[in-house]
Amino acid sequence: MKKLILVATLVSLTWTNHAQAAGGVTVTVNGQSAGPTPFISQLDLTISDASALKSVEFIVEPKPNSVTRPVAASYSSAYLLSRGFLNLNTGQLTLPVFGLYANFSNTVALTCAFKKGPAHRETLTIPTAVFADPTGVYTNPTVLQARSTRTDLSYDFILLKGYYAAISPIIIDTDGEVRWVGAAGLATPSVILFKNSFYLSSGTGVTRMEFDGTSESVADYADLEVTSTSHHNFDPGKQGILIEVNTTNSTESVIMEIDTAGTVLKTWRMAEIVRAAMLAGGDDPTAFVRDADDWFHNNSCTYRKADDTLLISSRENFVIALDYETGAIQWILGDPTKAWHQYASLRQFALTVPAGSLPPIGEHALSITKDKSLLLFDNGANSLEHTPAGDNRDYSAARKYRINTKKKTATEIWNYQADPSIYSPYCSSVYEDRSRNYLIDYTLAGPFVSSEIIGLSAKGEKVFGYSYPALNFCAAAWNAIPVHLENVVYP
Repeated sequence: MKKLILVATLVSLTWTNHAQAAGGVTVTVNGQSAGPTPFISQLDLTISDASALKSVEFIVEPKPNSVTRPVAASYSSAYLLSRGFLNLNTGQLTLPVFGLYANFSNTVALTCAFKKGPAHRETLTIPTAVFADPTGVYTNPTVLQARSTRTDLSYDFILLKGYYAAISPIIIDTDGEVRWVGAAGLATPSVILFKNSFYLSSGTGVTRMEFDGTSESVADYADLEVTSTSHHNFDPGKQGILIEVNTTNSTESVIMEIDTAGTVLKTWRMAEIVRAAMLAGGDDPTAFVRDADDWFHNNSCTYRKADDTLLISSRENFVIALDYETGAIQWILGDPTKAWHQYASLRQFALTVPAGSLPPIGEHALSITKDKSLLLFDNGANSLEHTPAGDNRDYSAARKYRINTKKKTATEIWNYQADPSIYSPYCSSVYEDRSRNYLIDYTLAGPFVSSEIIGLSAKGEKVFGYSYPALNFCAAAWNAIPVHLENVVYP
């Protein structure tokens, strides 16, 4: 195995050019060029018979003494052709390598597999530039607890949904190292990594961005009276992506499900749904459903396959479950001292929280775990738009509930309250990766002082902890979710 040595000069990088034959096919690494950020590089290769190429894989090795998994991605020749990275006539191949460390000589293993014959393998050294962090915080977190080398954790990479600067989103590893930032020039809280691409809010539309840094607009919804696609989260839905939008008539109470081409698959208008339920139950909805106001404040959604329901977080009121197809209310989970519980038409849908369990107050980050439970971040802050405003706590907690729709109960089966307790009244998140491996983001810890990110192992051990200043309210990391970069496959 030969190693390419980069010779740095004041004006350029010069590659020692090697050509190696693999079963009669010659692979030549001509050099590399910097990508749109220091975390991305473009390798320039020549394949003597490009039609024989099956796939290309790169592996970015972790820094010495790191226990994180390598970043690894495999590109099929079909994908490379579809993106214009591979030219069958000339054999030229431009290979995006991402997940590099900034300001570091990265060791990258390259494997070219062919339809017949042995693979070509080579180890390269790719140096990268310094990342000029426009926020000044991501490259220098306060280490509350360095990543444990003795504790297993199912994830090694974290997508931070930060929007303080036009580098949304940010990916760090569990060592606290920045490994990728957005190159679309967007500063937005609304983003999801879905089928190897990032989908971000952009004005009244949605932009798709790739790991290689390229981006394009996929849709614009202004003709649907959408005024903004950027107020909270993008979440995985039944078929596509659940996006939360503002419209000319509604504030933070309309959800659309779109596919990867941006086509709208379904729409739920919570003002219409809740108003209709209240009228059917004999209540006057006028004081509760106020279209022009932030009466609902939708911040996250999730799809529950077990019973084909859409679960929606209304920070001001409750978690509400709808029949996915009809939009009919199935159940409501929330603080019974809030305004919604004053209405019999809504109260009839309430789940009972047994003794020993607590209802969520002002929750965020709904998700369904592998055991079909509901996981959420319970902020503990009461309503800002309704009277009565409900209970108010001085701490926040991650909570997991077992929902029994027949008995109409929501029973806490796990919770995590930091010791000493942390109060993060708004934003924030908790997600489970593999069973009982959690990532918790206290966005406004203090409160309003810092964003604290911690990881918990299946044994309940704290694996790492990092803190960032609370930039512009929730802008540093309003939500954080585990992502996997150790086996990205482009079929």
